Amino acid sequence: MSEGVKEQPTYIFKRPESERLIFRPREGLTVSQWAEKYRIVETGSMPGRWKNNVTPYAVEPMDCWTVPTIRKIILCWAPQTAKTQVAFNCLGFSIDQEPGPAMYVMPDEKVAKRISRRRIIPMIERTPRLKSLLSPRSADKATLAVRFVNGMDLMLAWATSAAELASESIRYLFLDEIDKYPDFSGKEADPISLSEIRTIAYPYNKKILKFTTPTVEGGNIDRALISEADEIRDYHVPCPVCDELQVMIFDNIVWPRDIRDPRLISREKRAHYACRRCGMSWDDSMRNAAVKRGKWIPRTEVKRPEAVAFHLPSWYSPFVSLSDVAASFIRGLEDPSKLMVFVTQHKAEPWKEIVERKEDSTILSHKTNLPPGVVPKWAFALTAGIDMQKDHFCFVVRAWDEELNSHLVQYGYLFSWADIEALLFQTKYQVEDSTSTMGISRAGLDTGGGSKDGSGEWTRTEEAYQWLRKHAYLRLAYGTKGSSRPHITGKRIRFAVIDKMDRGNRPIPGGLELHFLDTSQYKSLIHWRLSRTEGETQRFYLHSETGVDYARQILAEELRRDRHNRVEWKQIRKDNHFLDCEVIAAACADDEWMPNLKQLSQWMKTGNTGRRVISKGFNLGGWQHEA
Repeated sequence: MSEGVKEQPTYIFKRPESERLIFRPREGLTVSQWAEKYRIVETGSMPGRWKNNVTPYAVEPMDCWTVPTIRKIILCWAPQTAKTQVAFNCLGFSIDQEPGPAMYVMPDEKVAKRISRRRIIPMIERTPRLKSLLSPRSADKATLAVRFVNGMDLMLAWATSAAELASESIRYLFLDEIDKYPDFSGKEADPISLSEIRTIAYPYNKKILKFTTPTVEGGNIDRALISEADEIRDYHVPCPVCDELQVMIFDNIVWPRDIRDPRLISREKRAHYACRRCGMSWDDSMRNAAVKRGKWIPRTEVKRPEAVAFHLPSWYSPFVSLSDVAASFIRGLEDPSKLMVFVTQHKAEPWKEIVERKEDSTILSHKTNLPPGVVPKWAFALTAGIDMQKDHFCFVVRAWDEELNSHLVQYGYLFSWADIEALLFQTKYQVEDSTSTMGISRAGLDTGGGSKDGSGEWTRTEEAYQWLRKHAYLRLAYGTKGSSRPHITGKRIRFAVIDKMDRGNRPIPGGLELHFLDTSQYKSLIHWRLSRTEGETQRFYLHSETGVDYARQILAEELRRDRHNRVEWKQIRKDNHFLDCEVIAAACADDEWMPNLKQLSQWMKTGNTGRRVISKGFNLGGWQHEA
């Protein structure tokens, strides 16, 4: 170097950490490979490092996420089959390997916040690979928005908010439990369409994952399978004995047919799967071994499909016993609401409500030779349903046995509260081929309102409340109301104390209690019982003089589909009062109304005294024959 020339300093350029993470080379992993290498399961029965061999059927749906030609993946899976874990693994892979804006959509705001706090954020924080990518700023880790230092953004949204769904462009879209989404987001389009529009800016590399347990025919997943999926794939497994490759179907789950107790089937693991070729019975362990060797096969193969659907019933899951599946089916034989649970939660198929018209003659074909006012000799309890009108009451009295076979003892009209008291507290019905009599043991009174005289000063509802309070000590008559919407819990009966304290609005102990009835479920139950045949339980009988007036009121409502393909009960005739009465009488005999008929029967057989039984919440007088 010549004299007088200074040496220039050497600068070493160092990229910021965020840029290093953005430009680091990708590992070329599939989602299933990434999950097995990095994913830590935060909750559940098997926490710890993710293992593909636990739920091998989840591998192919995950790996479709990295197939360039596939834009949409649809999972119609039963519960407890790891479908949510498939979504989490796809999300985790995208955060780490292919960052881009993502949105995770739940049915409502409450559920969205809960799954974010309890599942998604813990999944990110407990998986070291993902935790290292979290933004260090606390503001970037909110419940509904999570940012990462490599440019990945995750938003949580819900189906009832059009503003949330239409906020930003996204590359990755996760639609969780789509069958629980409403038809519209506020006044705008349906939430699925609104959210899918957000992916338009990514025509060649967007990914959409729709997953849910199905609900009813015509639901979102049902429509997706029919109109969106290019391929529908089923999981085929080889028999552990003869290697026959087959789709596992419910008809091949076998158990001793003489066992009718679902608890015994489940407890003693009496159900097995029979190979369609060699007939070999698989227990749960052999089923698990077969599933580990299985593979997905499309029903109709399509070249370069863009939307792929996967259908998976519960009996493929290592977390679901074959015996639990059989027990659920047996319960469904005795209750249509439980049959719906079996179809949707185990078969992973949408529930198809039978929509049909019945004729008056169909109803009257259930008449027997017993005259009105006579109790069948097989019955052990009477319930009554009373529907209050502006100036009169309609009522039915129905007899029951322990298997919920029932017989219409009497129906008609009453015109005063004194008439109701005479029916409930004084009337004794003759028992067939006996000198014994039987009284009503439980009655429900519909407390629907309306002004008695049009003045609005004193309503029929207030009259009913006063009358019920007056006779509450007898533990015989109870107030009921029909619910306009299904109960959130799925149960047919919901209880609530309406007498509240002046301060704090807390229920008064021993105050007036109303029973809110899911009338839609009960109407379906009554029509299902009308279809029961000889040798089945829950037969529905009528007395010999049941008239057309009764039949026409039972058929005053029909199950119909609306323009959105939803099934609901529609009133087609003005008078439906005897149907309402039958709903109330059926509710009084329901297992959900405690104590239920089976408990009452057991207490009678063990010789409980009236004092003890009344203290448990029902009137003994009607539950025993009186000489």
